[in-house]
Amino acid sequence: MFHPQDRPSTKKSSIRSVENGIWRKRCNYEPYEIFNEPNIVNYIKVKSLAWAGHFLRMNNDRTLKKIFNAKRDGARSVGRLKLRWEDGVDQDVRILGVKNWKKVALNRDEWAQLLKKARAHQGLLSQ
Repeated sequence: MFHPQDRPSTKKSSIRSVENGIWRKRCNYEPYEIFNEPNIVNYIKVKSLAWAGHFLRMNNDRTLKKIFNAKRDGARSVGRLKLRWEDGVDQDVRILGVKNWKKVALNRDEWAQLLKKARAHQGLLSQ
C-alpha cells in the first residue's frame, strides 16, 4: 500500500499527508476514500444481513436453527438488556426501510436487492 520511502520517519505509526507543505495526520475514513475501499463497519453489517437471509432460509431441522428458535427458560437480567444479534439485524433493516425483513429474506431475489441497497446506504455507518 505505502512504500517506506513515501512515509515520514516517525515513531508513531499513523498515516500522514502533505497539504500546502504542512504534514498532518489523516482521519480514519480518509484512506478508505483515497483507495476506494469499502468502509469496514458497512462491510460487516452487510455480511451480517447476508448471513441473516441465509440463516432464515435454512431448514428447521438444522441444529443451529433449532438453538436459535428455542425459547430460554427464566427471565432476562435486570437493567439494560443486552442486544442480541437479531436485534442488530432488525435495526439495520429498519434503517433500510423494510418492516418485515423475515418475509423479504425468504425471497432470494428481493433479499439480494436489499443487500445491494445496504452496500450503498450510508445510514448503516452511523449505528
